[in-house]
Amino acid sequence: MTDLRRNVPISPGAVRAAAGAVLELAGADAVEVVVTSSLIGLTRFARSRIIQNTVRNDVRAYVRVVDGDRVAVAATNQLGSDQMLRAGGRALEAARATPPDPDFPGLPSPSRVGQADGIFRWDETTAGASPARRAEAVQAILRASGSDNAAGVFETSAHCYSVINSLGVECFDAYTRCVTTCLVDDGAATGWGEASSHAIEAVDVERAARTAAGKASRGHDPVEAEPGTYEVILEPAASAMLMEYLSYMGMGAKQVVDGESFLASRSGERVASDEITVADDVFDDHSVGIGFDLEGVPKKAVTVIDHGRAVGPVTDLRTAPKLGLAPTGHYSGSSEFGPYASNVVLRPGDESPEELMAGVDDGFLITRFHYVNVLDRPSTLLTGMTRDGIFRIRGGEIAEPVNNFRFSQSVLEALGATSAVGNDATAFAPDYGSFGSNVAPSLRVGAFNFASTTTH
Repeated sequence: MTDLRRNVPISPGAVRAAAGAVLELAGADAVEVVVTSSLIGLTRFARSRIIQNTVRNDVRAYVRVVDGDRVAVAATNQLGSDQMLRAGGRALEAARATPPDPDFPGLPSPSRVGQADGIFRWDETTAGASPARRAEAVQAILRASGSDNAAGVFETSAHCYSVINSLGVECFDAYTRCVTTCLVDDGAATGWGEASSHAIEAVDVERAARTAAGKASRGHDPVEAEPGTYEVILEPAASAMLMEYLSYMGMGAKQVVDGESFLASRSGERVASDEITVADDVFDDHSVGIGFDLEGVPKKAVTVIDHGRAVGPVTDLRTAPKLGLAPTGHYSGSSEFGPYASNVVLRPGDESPEELMAGVDDGFLITRFHYVNVLDRPSTLLTGMTRDGIFRIRGGEIAEPVNNFRFSQSVLEALGATSAVGNDATAFAPDYGSFGSNVAPSLRVGAFNFASTTTH
């Protein structure tokens, strides 16, 4: 196991001691303890000055108790023996009052699923970053932006996850993450830049700031463009958001079982161009995550779309038998939601961003999307808006800025119309929470539907 030294939010020994207090709970057939802990430092800036610094240290234990085919969970944020026993008692009481769950697959054992190893995507400097270190990074962002109206965050964090059960499963993993965002608003236009990695030294804050400032400067005096279907270049932030929504809409086995996923009707079929391979792969060099799911089942890399062909969902112990598949270690912690692909990777291609753009005679360059909503899960239809930098492409070069569009677009149809994939694979933290990551490069998409324009 990696030596996590002084900055780990909670040690494996402390987790083992907390779980040991309740694993042999009297009256329970089996007990599982999931412990999560995080130390998050966030420095926020607006109008080109620091406005907030927060440090949050959280720990929580979830005690799941099995009584025959009845199961319930209780949580506590105190890991003392008395508190853990009280949580176990609440869970046992709730389980006995819960209707039977005939689909409950039982807790995993090492003989059944193996024993998971941690990945430990850990950087000690990131874990120990002080408010002063974050303030230095913000000052570098502000200098590089050259703006008196820049806003964003610089965040460093450390996270631990552990699963221990009474059948012998015991696993522990930890990771760090650094995230920066920068929005420059010069009064005439806005621009966006961001960066993310498990290691603080790998996050180029000055580049993110310069990117944001350049987009804003180039975005002055935008023109109105007619809505319609156009060829586009999606920069990595835009591609990654499509991948995050694709995961939510249909990469999990529960959606397949319920008939809500494209994989329910199109498994084995071509759903994207040959250029497209999408996987859930926590082991990718850019990914940040843990080596097991929230039941302690070892996580596997799962290809969901293989060179354009739909090949299968991620699964957990409950859903895998229903589809005749093996569990892939993607239990989300919720039987209602089902397994979740939390480390989506759109595999990169061979073309540089410049080569991608050179292939577009008339189209648009898209920085990112916002206000995205699902219109239809099985068809992967989304709506949303472009934001913080959209430019006309003419003859393979960036031309004039244009006002933002609202789009209505199927993710799969966009992937089906993709003619080239960039070599600029970029890591992104999730929009909400701190679990998982998305990795995506730029895409050249031959047909993307803009339903209407906006007034800015």
